[in-house]
Amino acid sequence: MATHKVWIIKYVAGNPSVFTRVTTDAAGAIKRGDALAGAEKVAANSWRVWVEHAVTGERIFESDAEKAYKQAAVSA
Repeated sequence: MATHKVWIIKYVAGNPSVFTRVTTDAAGAIKRGDALAGAEKVAANSWRVWVEHAVTGERIFESDAEKAYKQAAVSA
């Protein structure tokens, strides 16, 4: 039987313009709803955060800080 716990939260703690070390949430792979709720909480700190599939790497959520970081990297 397949598991629904395939989503992981990744984030960069602190000021997005200073810090770049990516951390994976200690909970590991979790359910989609739990991952999205957790990412929203982290995003409230203005941190870079995203939720991605543990196998495919598909992202289903990116914080505004992550979107801005990616846009700045493309522009540079």
